[in-house]
Amino acid sequence: MKQTNPEVLEKSRTLLKALKAKRGGGLVDFHKKIANDPALLQAFGQQYDICNKELQHLPRKYRELIILALGCAFKTPTTINVHAKLALEHGATVEEIGEVLRLVFFLGGANCLIPAAEIFEMVEEE
Repeated sequence: MKQTNPEVLEKSRTLLKALKAKRGGGLVDFHKKIANDPALLQAFGQQYDICNKELQHLPRKYRELIILALGCAFKTPTTINVHAKLALEHGATVEEIGEVLRLVFFLGGANCLIPAAEIFEMVEEE
C-alpha cells in the first residue's frame, strides 16, 4: 500500500485480514491497492458478502463461470484469471470454460476473448 497514515493503515490491515478470511485465505493485488482507501475496501467487502453469502440457489461453479464471462466482457485480466481458477477448483471442466469463452466471443467479439486465451495456458501448466 502507498498509504502512510498509521491510523488508516491499521484500519486497512484489519479489513484486509477479514477479507482474506472470507476468501478462504487468499487476496490479490487488487485488494491491497484498494486498501489505500479503507472505506472503498469496506464497501468491496460488504458487496462480497452480499454476492457470496446471500446467494443460495446458484452453485459456486456456475457463479465462477458467470464472473469469468463478465471479466472477459470487461477485459479484466485479474478477474479472468482468478475466477477461471476458482471455476476449475469448484468442478468446472476445460470444456465448460471453452463454452463460456465461445459465448463471450459470440456476444463481445475477439477483443473480449483475447485476454482470456491465457486460461488454457494456465490449465496446461497445472
